[in-house]
Amino acid sequence: MSTMGKSGVGSSPKLQGMDSNPQGAFGPQFWQAFRAGVAHIYDTVALVDPADEARFTLATRTYPLPHAVLMHCKGTAFKVTRGPVTAARCADQIVIVLQTEGSVDLDYGGRRERRQVGDVEIVDYARPYHSAATDYALLMISLARESAPAALRALDLHGLIFPRESGAARLIGAALQELYEQADILTVSEASAAIDGIVAMTTSCARARLARDEAHHVKSRRQAALDYIGAHLANPELGPDEIANAAHVSRASLYRLLAAEGGIRAVLLTRRLDEALRLMLADQKDEHSFTDIAKRCGFGGMSQFSRAFRARFGMSPRQYLALIRQQDLDWHEARLTADGFDPDAFLWRQGLSTAAIGVAKNSGDPD
Repeated sequence: MSTMGKSGVGSSPKLQGMDSNPQGAFGPQFWQAFRAGVAHIYDTVALVDPADEARFTLATRTYPLPHAVLMHCKGTAFKVTRGPVTAARCADQIVIVLQTEGSVDLDYGGRRERRQVGDVEIVDYARPYHSAATDYALLMISLARESAPAALRALDLHGLIFPRESGAARLIGAALQELYEQADILTVSEASAAIDGIVAMTTSCARARLARDEAHHVKSRRQAALDYIGAHLANPELGPDEIANAAHVSRASLYRLLAAEGGIRAVLLTRRLDEALRLMLADQKDEHSFTDIAKRCGFGGMSQFSRAFRARFGMSPRQYLALIRQQDLDWHEARLTADGFDPDAFLWRQGLSTAAIGVAKNSGDPD
């Protein structure tokens, strides 16, 4: 459904643009008038450099539509802050912005971003933010929230930036620029339909971006948990609460992140056995006892290590090591792969040769 309303093709009036500063006024008086005019929508309005007051200017060309505004802005650097109280009482709008000149440093409650030339950003005017712009120019579509598609309103998009090199920024940016360039020859209905299309495209790109960001977040949190486990395997008391805290997730989220691998306990046991096997294979001179290896991998004792090892590999650590040292390296790799050992961890191939055939000493490893 169109967010712009319906109008007959033949009866739709031409789109009319309005210029805010056609004479190009600038200077201290212009700055003071501008600051007074926007004081009701910002908590603070200031120049980035006080010396810029003498040259301050701002020019806009605006195309008002029934439920949206297309606007081009070009002006001098300034900075603003909008807190929660002010944001709540301002016009409830969702804005799609294309930066065409300069840059803007943004702060969304501690999350810092920079919008640069070619970037497209979505800003929710009902949410607080701080921005500090260089001399700039931008194109924007401002939508009243109730006129925006439900699919767009349902997404948390405040401060979402499509970087200029992305396909989304190029598509949305090109559409915005073309709409602005053709605005003077369009009817209100044609411009409304074009904005509908841009908003729909932006919504689809935003939904895909959020899904990708969520997948990346899950992957990064999962990796953070695994990295912490790998770095603290020697701690026999390592458990879910400590791992969840280190990965900045809840305990329930940690269980979900590792569910595909059998859960936290299963991951801990697998990683400990993998590390134990790696240490065994790297110890070609038998400098470390099995008891020492068990301790370094966080097992509660030699008996626990031996039981876990036998359950996974079908024999004791000593028997397994003796067996694989009697085979060539290709057999060795095939066996470890079949046993679930991570192929990326096959560091034992570096320096291990068939000449290293021998039997590990019995270092307290029960059969």
